[in-house]
Amino acid sequence: MNHSRRTVCVVAAWIVLAALPSTVPAADEQPVPSLPGFQTCLDRAATAHEQGDAASTGNWLRQAARQVESDPFHRTLIDAGDAYAAGRLATARAGLKQATRRVNPWFWIILGFAAQVLFTGRFVVQWIASERQKRSVVPVSFWYLSIGGSLLLLTYAIWRQDPVFILGQAFGSLIYVRNLSFIHRKPAAAATPSGSADEEAQP
Repeated sequence: MNHSRRTVCVVAAWIVLAALPSTVPAADEQPVPSLPGFQTCLDRAATAHEQGDAASTGNWLRQAARQVESDPFHRTLIDAGDAYAAGRLATARAGLKQATRRVNPWFWIILGFAAQVLFTGRFVVQWIASERQKRSVVPVSFWYLSIGGSLLLLTYAIWRQDPVFILGQAFGSLIYVRNLSFIHRKPAAAATPSGSADEEAQP
């Protein structure tokens, strides 16, 4: 099964669980015959959930997990199914959310690379501006590129749940915003003394 299809299936199951209350009454698990196809098992799980059969839903989620290779992704889905059958929906939701991070997330990979290109591009802009003026300068576009790249990288870091990356990008974004506030406030501050002088000159 391709990674994109697997991602959609797991996210769909996670959304179903996210809409439920934190706990449901546990029920006796019934054996479910093994059926080929990851999507088929998830479809049966969704049907069982709509019918209010928590035990069958958990069994079908485990059957879905057995359709994939034995790796951390497989183990995570098994644990999520067991948690759901036991009525621990918060744990099941956390497991499915973790499973979505184990599949091949092309959207997030592309977003991460785009953010890095934008963030690195600020140095290219600063270098070109310095070459043109034959001295070290920092153009305004440098700060805009810094903010854009930093916010995208922060989004990527939050998805990866990387506290070091999150802290670094969040702190950097505050500095970039502060520098832009100084730049845009400077013309207004420069206009104030001249305006005061004109008022004093009037009789």
